[in-house]
Amino acid sequence: MAEERRAEGRAAYVISQLYYYVAAVIGVALLIGGAVAALFGLRELVLPREWESTEGGIRTMLTGAAFALPGLALLWTHLREARRREGRPFTETFWGASLYFHLVALISLGFVLIGTIGILVSFVDVVYRPSAGVDLFQPSRSEALRQMLDFAIFVVVAGPVFWWHLRRGRRAVGSP
Repeated sequence: MAEERRAEGRAAYVISQLYYYVAAVIGVALLIGGAVAALFGLRELVLPREWESTEGGIRTMLTGAAFALPGLALLWTHLREARRREGRPFTETFWGASLYFHLVALISLGFVLIGTIGILVSFVDVVYRPSAGVDLFQPSRSEALRQMLDFAIFVVVAGPVFWWHLRRGRRAVGSP
C-alpha cells in the first residue's frame, strides 16, 4: 500500500514537472515566432518591397516584440521553476489532483497569454500611428483602446484562476 501511494505521488510530481516544461515550450514557440516577426519587420525597414513601408516595418517589429517578450518571460520563469524543483522530494498524493490543478493552470495560462499579447499589440496600435495616410490593417486609436480593455478582461479573469490552480498544484506535490 505504501509503495502504491509513493508511485501515485511520483506520478503527481511528474505531471507537475510536465506542466512546467510544456509551458516553457510554449514560451519558446512565442519567442521564436515573435523574433521571426521582428526580424521580418527589420528586413522590411531596411529592404522594403515596393508595396511595403518603413512604418510597416517598425509596426511589424513592435508586434513581434509583443509576442517575443511574453514568450521569453514564460520560458525563463517556467524553465527556472522546473529546474529548481528537479530532484526534490515529493508527497504521497493522488496524481489526479495534480493533473487537475496543473491542467487548469495550463489552460488559464493560455488565456493570460492571449490577454497579455493582445494588450501589447493593442498598445502598439495606440502609440504607433502611421504618419501618412490610413493603414487599413490598423484599428483606430479608440478601437485599439477598446481592444486593450477587452484583452485586460482576459487577464483579470484568467490570472487569478491560473495563479490559484498553479499554487494548489504545487502544494499537492509538496512544493511551496
